[in-house]
Amino acid sequence: MPKLKTVFYQLSGSVSLKTVIQKFKYWYLLSVPPVATILAFAVGHVDSKVYIPIWLLNALIMIWAVKGRHQIIWYFVIPWLLIAIFGGMGPPPETPAAWAALALEQQIRYTILITSGILMAIGFWRVNESLAGTSGRRYAKYSKVLFLVALPLFVMNMAYWGFYLTQVFVSGHRPEWHKTLGVIATGVRMTEVALIYLATAALARALLLAERLSNTSALIYIGFSFMLAVLNFLPSSASGLLAILNYLSYIPAFTLLIPYLIAVNLFLKMERES
Repeated sequence: MPKLKTVFYQLSGSVSLKTVIQKFKYWYLLSVPPVATILAFAVGHVDSKVYIPIWLLNALIMIWAVKGRHQIIWYFVIPWLLIAIFGGMGPPPETPAAWAALALEQQIRYTILITSGILMAIGFWRVNESLAGTSGRRYAKYSKVLFLVALPLFVMNMAYWGFYLTQVFVSGHRPEWHKTLGVIATGVRMTEVALIYLATAALARALLLAERLSNTSALIYIGFSFMLAVLNFLPSSASGLLAILNYLSYIPAFTLLIPYLIAVNLFLKMERES
C-alpha cells in the first residue's frame, strides 16, 4: 500500500495544472463543431433567448482558449466561434413557409457564413506570408490563390441562399428566371466548394513541408479534403449513403471545418512548446 500511494502521488504530481488547462482548451475547441452539429440536427431550432446566452458563453470560452496565441490561429477559429450559433438556430428550414417565418434568422445565418469565409481567406493569406521562407511556400501560395478564387463564388452562393431565396419565400413570387438561377447557383456551389477543399489540401501540404504538421495529420486532412471535393460533384440523383455524404460535403459550415481543425492542431503544438 505505501508503494501504491507513492506511485499515485508521483503520477498526480507529474500532471501540472498547466497541462490540465492545455488539454481542456484543446478538447473544448475540438468539441465545438460536433456539439454544434448534433444540437442543430438533433434538437433543431430553439428560442433565441435560450441559444444566444449559451452561444455567448461558448464564445467567451473559445476566446479564452486561444488568447495570446499567434494571430493567424484567430482567423481560422473565429469563423467556427460564429458558426457555433447554428447549434441553436438549427439547420435551414425545409419548407418555404418555415423559411419565411424565420427570414431574419436566415439572413443572419448566411451573413455569418459570408463573414466566416472572408476571415478564412485572411487566414490563408496570412499563412502564405508566414511560410514565405519555408519549404512549404509554394503550396502555401497555391492554397491562398485557390481560396481567394473561391471566395467571391462562396459569397455569391451564400447571398443566393440567404437573401435571394429569403426574398422569394417571403414574397411568394418566383421570377421567370428562378429555375435558371437555381441551376447556375448549383454550378457556382460545386465550383467554390471544390476550390475550398483543394485550398485546404494545399494548406495542409504546405504546413507539412514547413514541419508544422505531422505526416499523419496532414495525410488525414488532405485525404478528407479530396474525398469531400469529389463527393460534392455527385448528381442529385444519388441515393442512400451517397446522397447523405453529398449533402454533408457542401454544407457551408463543413467546408470551413478542416481549416479550423488544422488551426486547433497548430494551437496544441504551440501550447506544448510554450
